[in-house]
Amino acid sequence: MTQVVTVSAQTAAYAMESVKPPQRASRASYVEEHTRMLAQQAAQSEDLRLRALVAIVQPPALSLYFLTSTQQQFEQATLQETIEAYKNSMT
Repeated sequence: MTQVVTVSAQTAAYAMESVKPPQRASRASYVEEHTRMLAQQAAQSEDLRLRALVAIVQPPALSLYFLTSTQQQFEQATLQETIEAYKNSMT
């Protein structure tokens, strides 16, 4: 004797959620998280090598903030102004 069981698509999808492999984080976020943890360790540590390493490899988001914080928006020059500036730089 055979028993046939039917299940709705939603129920089957819900049951399969536990079987799915976990979604991996992107490599960039992985590196940024570990760099941030390394910076925290260096701040609490007396190790000079670790502090030097963190001084070279800083957390990317923080570095980007400092690189772009002083940038100013410059107005676009007209073609005539650009040509004159080029001629002035040549003399």
